[in-house]
Amino acid sequence: MSDRIIVRNLALFGYHGALESERASGQRFFVDIEIESDLSAAGNSDKVADTIHYGEVVVATTEVFNEAPVNLLEALCERICARILDRFELADAVSVEIRKPSAPIPAVFDWVAVKIRRERQQAPGARR
Repeated sequence: MSDRIIVRNLALFGYHGALESERASGQRFFVDIEIESDLSAAGNSDKVADTIHYGEVVVATTEVFNEAPVNLLEALCERICARILDRFELADAVSVEIRKPSAPIPAVFDWVAVKIRRERQQAPGARR
């Protein structure tokens, strides 16, 4: 699928991390989301009801981000992907990248990140 809804560089503040200091003081994270979907219906109808509303994608992502803290970015990515696939029936697949510019590493770097992609699991021959 080449059609995508994209949210880039969503800045969120959270208390995620494996170290107690990260959970105590929190830090800023940056999130990229790409949702694969057939967008032809929306392109032809010009109706929001026929697409995945990117504002609602931001709301769903923020909800997950503000829930219970996690140790790993991998876990946070999984939860965001699961929420998007659960909430948006038109989503066929989703990629989430979370960047952590203030990771507690004694080195100079722009950021560290985790990126995952998950597809909707669908029975053979099933239709949405």
